[in-house]
Amino acid sequence: MRTTFHLKTLTLAITALSVASIGNAAGLDRSGQEIKGFFNPGTYAEVDFAYIDTKVTAYDNAGAIRTSPTTEIRNGITSTEAAYEKGVSTGNATPDTYTFMRYGVKTDVNENISVGVFYDEPFGAEVEYSGDNTFVSKAGKPTIADSSTGTSVPNEIINSSVLDPNYNKNTKVSVHTESWTGLLGYKSNGFQVYGGPVLQKAKADVHLRGQAYGPLTGYDANVNTDTDYGWVAGVAYSKPEIALNAALTYRSEIEHKTSIAERVPLLGSPLRNIALGKLGIDPNSALGQSISEYATTEATVTTPESVNLNIQTGLSEKYQLLGTLDVRWVPWSDFTIVPPLYNAYSKAADPNGLPLLSYDKDQWKVDVGLAKRFNEKLAGSVVVGYDSGAGNPVSSLGTIEGYYSFGGGVKYNVTPEWAVSVGGKYLKFGDATGELPNGSIVSKAEDNDGYIAGVKVSYQSL
Repeated sequence: MRTTFHLKTLTLAITALSVASIGNAAGLDRSGQEIKGFFNPGTYAEVDFAYIDTKVTAYDNAGAIRTSPTTEIRNGITSTEAAYEKGVSTGNATPDTYTFMRYGVKTDVNENISVGVFYDEPFGAEVEYSGDNTFVSKAGKPTIADSSTGTSVPNEIINSSVLDPNYNKNTKVSVHTESWTGLLGYKSNGFQVYGGPVLQKAKADVHLRGQAYGPLTGYDANVNTDTDYGWVAGVAYSKPEIALNAALTYRSEIEHKTSIAERVPLLGSPLRNIALGKLGIDPNSALGQSISEYATTEATVTTPESVNLNIQTGLSEKYQLLGTLDVRWVPWSDFTIVPPLYNAYSKAADPNGLPLLSYDKDQWKVDVGLAKRFNEKLAGSVVVGYDSGAGNPVSSLGTIEGYYSFGGGVKYNVTPEWAVSVGGKYLKFGDATGELPNGSIVSKAEDNDGYIAGVKVSYQSL
């Protein structure tokens, strides 16, 4: 049968750039966990590299908490969004550019069976607040030690480390994951079922600083690198004569059980006994004597499940047009990070304890693209996208709520087998209100954006 749409040359050039935005635009989603390369016929290999530069600035909270009809405190926290007052800029919370890599290879063993391996960096965050704001620790700054009574003390009373000139006084979070996905597929009469194991590595570091975190200022958490396993499965349908390829892919959640080292400076400060009292613990009891500002325990961090729907189809034989639709769902509302020591101390504010990081809503991400083949070697594309984010207010460790995007790219076949794709994407981030796990409002962000530039080298032999 005559093939009127040449998938090899019409493959959307912008796919080299299909990475989620940085800074919690939708939870910690980064790569979109795509495996489109697996559906190319024959032997196929690709290497993607993307460069992401974002401007994500928030303003801390200059509003007041009223502790009596005549007394108020302004330490960077208000109990309601209505009481928020625009404060000092946090500076660009994503000052370092972020690079992203993905690669993969697949081959058809015979007309029915395909195998492949794909690598990506699915979840991550790189956020740091700097400057003279309530997310940066400084000696002499008044910090709430007990919000129920309005007790306020200099920051160094809670966290004496701020007196050390070499101490990192900025709030900072770093999360990094890597995944390797193995795929085995069976196809017949245009349909294909596929699946396989997923190996994932994850690590994280969190440092909370400044008045915004009140009695938890100076908190540190180091989540050791852990490797664990999940799985992926899906079904696809293709009809080459109209360039149709549709795939629905499910990925399981992956549970990481790993050691986590924490520090709560308050529990090593002169206010230790008051802090233990808030937890209902007698400082002179055996339990009270055993509690330290440092703890290394085991914690569980589960990266979320997801569903991806990818559709591409020929739109016009005459004009050689190809359309694409990519939809992704991630249930971030089920995701939490609950470090044991942090959670135990947070029971002073909530009897059930609080997570360090959680989200209110699930993520929906939609990209619609149009590609055109200009000749046997050159194709171009445009794509528009929307990401719902994972709820607003957002965590204080991420200051945007979803985004809109627009991009374009070109693909050039250097030889019949080798091709290079380049392109760019603009991201307009949604405004967001930053809050602590207990619901206190600490910041607002607006008018932020970012850019992505990327390149992909691919090889295909039929």
